Amino acid sequence: MDALGPFHPQIVHTPIALLVFSAFFAIVGRLFDREWIRRTSVLLLVFGWLGSWVAVKSGGPAHRVPEHKQGVPEEAIDAHAEVGRYTMWAAGAAVAAYALPTRLTGGAASAVTALALLLQIAAAVLVGVTGLRGGRLTYEYGANVRIGGVLVKNPGARGEERGVPADTSSAGAGEQGENVEKPRP
Repeated sequence: MDALGPFHPQIVHTPIALLVFSAFFAIVGRLFDREWIRRTSVLLLVFGWLGSWVAVKSGGPAHRVPEHKQGVPEEAIDAHAEVGRYTMWAAGAAVAAYALPTRLTGGAASAVTALALLLQIAAAVLVGVTGLRGGRLTYEYGANVRIGGVLVKNPGARGEERGVPADTSSAGAGEQGENVEKPRP
């Protein structure tokens, strides 16, 4: 799964969209008593859970660059990852809870279905929190942000100036054939 690390920002949008819409469809399906909408919500939930699993797996390798090369605080990355795992577990538990009532009848089936709905809503809320924390990693700490192909250093990193490139070994402006005026001696 290390190869998926660079694609983590793109991958995470799958569980965000699917888990949120899954909960929305589940609530609408119950309010208007529409079986096809409830079934659609379960299908969205299954794919949202699978997407959250891939997002969690791609997040492991994705955290190395911001933490080790950009000075993003490990605590912020770990908090984001932890809520991401909770999201995956809540969605997986909801999928399992929806599968269980097919083996049950009566009040037990209704209770487990209600639990499944609560877990589905919890997964939608948790994916929102995970996305919020991921957005903060990017927009507050500059995680994986590149300017001109060069990683920028976290503005809050110890001893660093704001916006100083983190990886000066990469080609910067002027080395890529751009017309950049050089200082005169």
